[in-house]
Amino acid sequence: GQLKLSIEVQGRILVLHIMEAKGLMGKEYRTCDSYVKMSIVPDADWKCRQKTKTVPDSKNPVFHEHFLFLVQEEHEQKRLLVTVWNRERNSRQSELIGCMSFGVKSLLTLDKEISGWYYLLGEDLGRTKHLKVATRR
Repeated sequence: GQLKLSIEVQGRILVLHIMEAKGLMGKEYRTCDSYVKMSIVPDADWKCRQKTKTVPDSKNPVFHEHFLFLVQEEHEQKRLLVTVWNRERNSRQSELIGCMSFGVKSLLTLDKEISGWYYLLGEDLGRTKHLKVATRR
């Protein structure tokens, strides 16, 4: 699957706009009840975690939600982790669909906004990098 997002920097605040996702698949190739969770890692502090509302029954959910992350100095060596989850209908559990992460320090020194479609990577890979979907010209 893929996730469309933008990250804008306003001083020491990261403004994250989660737009939409596409190609999401749950187990047994059913559609997903999906949501997106963002956090600064490694950090177990729940105050650093935010999430979108759950969009039921869609492979291509539209979120259009904005989130603010105030970056403390100790966050600069960390990563902004964006994870996409499928909430299981019959249980309270969620399964990870995919994720990506951005270095906080590199986001703060951005000269341009990060924006566009990004691949949802497996957990191990996604915790260390992000991969932009190439735009066809």
